[in-house]
Amino acid sequence: MSVMSPVRGRLFVLVLSAGCAAGIASAADDAAPVTTAAAAAGVASAFVDAINRGDAAGAMALAAAGIRHHGPIGPVPGPAGLYAPYTELRTAMPDLQISARRIVSEGDLVAIDYAGHGTQRGPYPGVEVPGGHPVEVSGMELLRIIDGHIAERWLYLDRLALLQQMTDPFPAPAADVPVAVELLERFDPPVFLESVLPLADGSLLVSSLFEGAVYRIGAGGGRELFFRASIAQGPGFHGAMCLVADGADGYYLTVIDTQPQVRGVWHLNASGAGRQLTTLPSDVAPNGLARTANGDLLVADSFGARVWRVTPAGEASVWSADPLLAPRPHIGRFPGPNGIQVWNGAAYVAISDRAHIVRIPIRADGSAGAATIAASGIGGDDFAIDDTGSFYVTTHPFDALIKIAADGTRTRIAGAEDGIVGPTAAALATDAQGRKLLYVITDGGLYRLPESEPMPPPAQTPGVFRLRLE
Repeated sequence: MSVMSPVRGRLFVLVLSAGCAAGIASAADDAAPVTTAAAAAGVASAFVDAINRGDAAGAMALAAAGIRHHGPIGPVPGPAGLYAPYTELRTAMPDLQISARRIVSEGDLVAIDYAGHGTQRGPYPGVEVPGGHPVEVSGMELLRIIDGHIAERWLYLDRLALLQQMTDPFPAPAADVPVAVELLERFDPPVFLESVLPLADGSLLVSSLFEGAVYRIGAGGGRELFFRASIAQGPGFHGAMCLVADGADGYYLTVIDTQPQVRGVWHLNASGAGRQLTTLPSDVAPNGLARTANGDLLVADSFGARVWRVTPAGEASVWSADPLLAPRPHIGRFPGPNGIQVWNGAAYVAISDRAHIVRIPIRADGSAGAATIAASGIGGDDFAIDDTGSFYVTTHPFDALIKIAADGTRTRIAGAEDGIVGPTAAALATDAQGRKLLYVITDGGLYRLPESEPMPPPAQTPGVFRLRLE
């Protein structure tokens, strides 16, 4: 699961009333010469043009000698301070271009509500390594113009959005080694498919997040409802999350919901009848689910940066809260612990916001050992592990399926061009001839990065895909 703010782009909304403008003007020099709105707008336009040319001298020439600065623009005083924030931005994004969505003038005050874009090629405060990724910029300048120069300036720049975009867990470069992709079953959008579990007879169980539903997909396609949780209705974050077989007669399912009688881990029998095995606290976002050799369940807590342990009797406790499980503080907009798998005596957890897969040893008594980073550089949602220790990682909003071999080699085996748009989970199986299969589910483009253009439902293709690896 990948979770982000539902607000697209974090744009500033400018509302400049006559009373507000008058209040700001009176706080400055009441004896200042009168400036017409048209003249003020002309200075504002010249300022935008200088920024887009990278013309620091031209921008500073627009400043009055005694210009006063307000807002988080740094310690640079005087005319040099007018361009200083854009020096920072253009150092990070040499191709930066901004455009005024609107310029509002009243008397000697002019407000510029702007958007911009560029490609990060250099450093930015708080960002260690340039990512080479497109970045959207959003902000506002409120300027007071006197005698054709900028005498006072209030700057509002969405630095949080910049840091998030520049440090998001974009997949590291990987060579294209395509694998044949087959669409097994398509769902009508908008649908957020969340987990997939292959069964012994060749069929699959697939959970649909916001429906709170689990569907059974036939070996040749087609589906029927298998289970539905009584989740809360209306807006909110709730639904059926991740599935795992119980090794005997049935399956386990994580459910997230505001209702304690629903939230937690459920057991489903082979016929699809369900009962709640355990309730998890209200601050837990139960997501990925894995089963250990001794029958314990390990639950990835996406919001709590923890992994929970649930015994076969339904007793729940924190299994690991290792610091490596945490997302980026303050600026993280992806989950911490997300997908989780158990393989070769350890639990592996995708930390989406850090672009890590973390390995946590499972001790003989079932407790957690110290976490280490098993793979990095891929912002994974979920993943599967084969018998060689290779990871098959779904990258959700980055529309790619990445294989990380045991030696660390990365290859991109499928992407949007194959219909893999918004891949959320993957699972391995074998066919009747013993050949390796990989099942991948997608949301088809329902969930996009906030700065990306949304994909309208007619263009979305949520579905279940089958890849033949051998």
